[in-house]
Amino acid sequence: MTNFNNIFGRRSSGPRPSESSRSARLILHVISWYQKARSGRIAPCRFYPSCSHYAYEAVQLHGALRGTGFALRRVSKCRPFGPHGIDLVPVTKKVRTTTP
Repeated sequence: MTNFNNIFGRRSSGPRPSESSRSARLILHVISWYQKARSGRIAPCRFYPSCSHYAYEAVQLHGALRGTGFALRRVSKCRPFGPHGIDLVPVTKKVRTTTP
């Protein structure tokens, strides 16, 4: 899985798949299964990357809950006469820490 944010020079510091929670790994497994089931068919998606690739990357970078929220927001954009084009997963924000 390619991180599309890195293609455009943006860096992400999100968790790696090995560091993700059990629920995130389950969601990633379901998305992978869906992608394998749909392989070889014409993609009807209006965006780049496709909605399933977007969802996979969002869960991988942001975790199960927040990544699923990003994916649902993206799928809700898919409608006739809706937007189209390049839509990348937002980069994780750095957490501010205070040093004593």
